[in-house]
Amino acid sequence: MEQAVVARAPLRIPLGGGGTDLPSHYLAHGGFAVSATIDRHVHVLLSTAFARRFRLKHLEWEDVETPAEIRHPILRAAVENHWDGTPFELASVGDVPPGTGLGSSSAYTLAVLQALATAGGERLSPEQLAVRACRLEIEHLAQSIGVRDQYAIAVGGVTAVELAADDGSAAPDRSGDPAAEVLAAATVHRLAVSHATVRALDERLLLFFAGERPPGARMLAPIVEGAADSAMARNLRRTGDLAREVAAALEAGDLDGVGASMAEQWALKRARTPAAVTDRIAELHAAAIGPGRATGAVLAGAGGGGFLLAHSVDPDATRAALAAVGAPELRFAIEPRGCSAGPA
Repeated sequence: MEQAVVARAPLRIPLGGGGTDLPSHYLAHGGFAVSATIDRHVHVLLSTAFARRFRLKHLEWEDVETPAEIRHPILRAAVENHWDGTPFELASVGDVPPGTGLGSSSAYTLAVLQALATAGGERLSPEQLAVRACRLEIEHLAQSIGVRDQYAIAVGGVTAVELAADDGSAAPDRSGDPAAEVLAAATVHRLAVSHATVRALDERLLLFFAGERPPGARMLAPIVEGAADSAMARNLRRTGDLAREVAAALEAGDLDGVGASMAEQWALKRARTPAAVTDRIAELHAAAIGPGRATGAVLAGAGGGGFLLAHSVDPDATRAALAAVGAPELRFAIEPRGCSAGPA
């Protein structure tokens, strides 16, 4: 057993298909989502050296005797299901605050699970790690979430997650495991994006902070609760089709096509979850879009706050326009590596 390990998981930006990775949609209609990981991370340090209790530092401090006493739900579930009970010290830090729409929750889950696996001498493939994270969040924590972030962050780079509809051909699962049918449908692959295209994405894609999301906001609820609605299904099917067009444009090096797709992505997002676009987000979007500035902009997460992702043909002009309305920029580059861990 390793006495001390460091794990890190990159955050991600969405490039298309948001919402189609929710089981409430894709088990009926299929889904397709494109993402890119960025060089902003969640870091986890775990050490068993001389540890007699579980001492945990995240957004608060914990010092407990047993895993069952751990208050942080992700940590408690991870330790109870994927650890041998040996006490350890764990500290985590993120390059970006949580709840800002860049996949930090799944990145934290993946980093914790990777740290535990590495410390315990277990080697997981990126896909195995993603499945473990999905199972923890969907089965053990009963969260109504998508599966795009776990796969994209585990693998890293510019990826597409394809989600097959349940056509009834598979044998029914009778294990009582709510994650089983969800995970059977997911496959992930890196897109064949050239080095030149990645460098152009680094220059043209910009992130601007639109404010904190209100505590307890349930931005995905309209999609989950409206899964049977025909208008919602049409919206998400078009969203998935558009993501396939984005994937093709990326592989062809057509960044203008990627930027142009964002206008329709924005309209589809507003139609299915109007509350996601606050007055502040609308102000930033209006400032970003215009002649000589951004050709398209989308929310980086569920909405209600977080970051606006813009594609700009003149990054300096777009930066000036957003600075004029007081929007801080988060500089980044595409990160080719997924979640990883090694000795401290």
